[in-house]
Amino acid sequence: MIEAIFELIFSFVGEFILEVVLEALVELGFHGPAERISNKARSRFWIGAAYTVFGGVLGFASLFIFPKIEFASAILPVLYFIVSPILAGFSLTLVSYLINQGIRAVSWFEWDKFISGVLFAVAYSVARVIFG
Repeated sequence: MIEAIFELIFSFVGEFILEVVLEALVELGFHGPAERISNKARSRFWIGAAYTVFGGVLGFASLFIFPKIEFASAILPVLYFIVSPILAGFSLTLVSYLINQGIRAVSWFEWDKFISGVLFAVAYSVARVIFG
């Protein structure tokens, strides 16, 4: 019984850490160069769309590392789908702030980055549900 609880905890924490690490890598490789190319408002739509696509692709790819997450309670998946995107949005704003801190003056919270993080996490979770 204890082994099952530890496996559940480690798979949940590992999944969240994998999601945050992949999101940080996407931020490093995608959002920074795209923002430098164009700061127009319409490009934010395409950046959000790209985060959604990358979230779905990486959610599908994560199935090879963590094939199945089993929740002990019926409420935990609901909390996972609510809390994970919010935490991902805040983590993306934090990573973006840390990256851009020496480059230009930015505030620690920007709505477009938060929404992009939420879109990434929702697409990631939906891809895991659909394909897993």
